[in-house]
Amino acid sequence: MRIDGTTVLLGLIGNPITHSYSPLLHNAVLDHLGLNAVYVPLQYSHQYLQEAVTALRCSNFKGVNVTIPFKEAVVPYLDELSGDAADCGAVNVIQHDHGRLIGHNTDGQGFLAALRAARVPIRGRVLFIGAGGAARSLGFALARAGVSEITLLDTNRERAHNLAQLIEERTTCSSTGNLMQREHFKEAAVNADLIVNCSPVGMHPHVDESPVDALDFVPRDTVLCDLVYNPTCTRFLAMGQQHGFQVLNGLAMFIHQAALTMQILLGIDPPLEFMEEVMSGEVL
Repeated sequence: MRIDGTTVLLGLIGNPITHSYSPLLHNAVLDHLGLNAVYVPLQYSHQYLQEAVTALRCSNFKGVNVTIPFKEAVVPYLDELSGDAADCGAVNVIQHDHGRLIGHNTDGQGFLAALRAARVPIRGRVLFIGAGGAARSLGFALARAGVSEITLLDTNRERAHNLAQLIEERTTCSSTGNLMQREHFKEAAVNADLIVNCSPVGMHPHVDESPVDALDFVPRDTVLCDLVYNPTCTRFLAMGQQHGFQVLNGLAMFIHQAALTMQILLGIDPPLEFMEEVMSGEVL
């Protein structure tokens, strides 16, 4: 990799970011395509977020990804939101266009692509664990793709309730929000076709944690998804495998949303097969 005065800069804003495979994957693709570009991790505390985002305007960064916990917090500092980002009020890609900052969201479309690749039907009732930035994007994407009902459970009841209201106002999908408690999870899980962990619970280094402690009441044809991809098999998914559920980790979604990021920021069609090979080699 050659870095000089013409090198294109890309990056990732979040906290923490030490778990992220984004630098590894993006840099592998950039090198594979022979592009004079580099992707760097940028960890900031919340108190400096505005300064960090504003600094992009006067830099030679083409753009950055945004991860936990800043997907909603960056919105007030941007000039414009694309359709998906405007719908859900969360951003995971900031595009720098001649001093203007444009927010995009590729999480929802990346998740739908991952479901289709795994031949998971996009229908029926969906239960989300967590109602943060990722749940906002996925909720709107699934609602518009045809699911009939979305239940959101979060440690902050108001956040779950507000997102449910927003989904109902802007789509034809029925939605409710409640506090993440065992009885509420059980009540919603017994009718769920798809359960998605949108919380960071179980993410490296806290690999022994799970957002739930039991799955014995969940119907066996329910599909379990976890947006966490490090580790690739979280405790939540391991519990699902023990009960015979179809499970899907966050790796496929991660790859698809990374490809969409490169399309937005660099105007290229990234090599999906190569990206899958890179991640297979990293996690095996």
